Amino acid sequence: MKPTLTLGIIGGNGWLGSALGRSVLTSRLIAPNQLVVTASRQHNRYQDWPGVTCVESADALQEVADIVVVSVRPDQFSLLTLSLENRLVISLMAKVPIAALAQATGSDRVVRAMPNAAAAIGQSYTPWCASQTVSQDERDFVQRLFSACGVSDEVNAESQIDYLTALSGSGPAFPALLADALIRHAVSRGITPEMAQRSVLQTLLGGSQLMLEERASPSDMIARFQDYGGTTTEGLNTMLQHGFREAVYSGVDAAHRAATSKPN
Repeated sequence: MKPTLTLGIIGGNGWLGSALGRSVLTSRLIAPNQLVVTASRQHNRYQDWPGVTCVESADALQEVADIVVVSVRPDQFSLLTLSLENRLVISLMAKVPIAALAQATGSDRVVRAMPNAAAAIGQSYTPWCASQTVSQDERDFVQRLFSACGVSDEVNAESQIDYLTALSGSGPAFPALLADALIRHAVSRGITPEMAQRSVLQTLLGGSQLMLEERASPSDMIARFQDYGGTTTEGLNTMLQHGFREAVYSGVDAAHRAATSKPN
């Protein structure tokens, strides 16, 4: 794709749209004068990049953008009137399938993607899926776009986007639930809330980093501790006996059902 193309982000001043916008600027994938976002003048998150163009409406953005990212809530999307024929459209919305995006925008070159909240610190996992008419050059650009805010993968079926919306799209929410349970337990045993939070968050961070650096799968790590026969073994086995995995499966299934329901 030509480096002079202009990237537009509808919702580019929201938490997810701005995370993507600032990541691509920080990585220098595009220059500030190649980015246009919808943003009010009172709340502009691009103060460090004065070359970024901020417009107040999607109508104004679509007049100048060659590639358009839609980063709004699904219920807000139904209120937009977009005419994006012959342009690449990239959606960051849950629940809106490629066919509906194509019909609403007039473009047959559509990408659905699902970053998570960690995009704000460059640590998102972003799966994405493209319609058949998206060219290889455009796919390469999309991969670079989302790699600017973490790790990204192209998936081969739109149904996988719906599932990963529930799984990785949860961002820190599911790890936060585990962390909160551990912190509450520590506090109930007399550990100060501050120390409990530090110990739990550092343990989760260090454990994740260790598995990444050792290229060890979580199942390998669990087996290692179960085979060791120590105090952690007792904790793991008791959690599993009390339905830890079943609770997680039920939660992800519920999130998946929500991800495939129609927007209100």
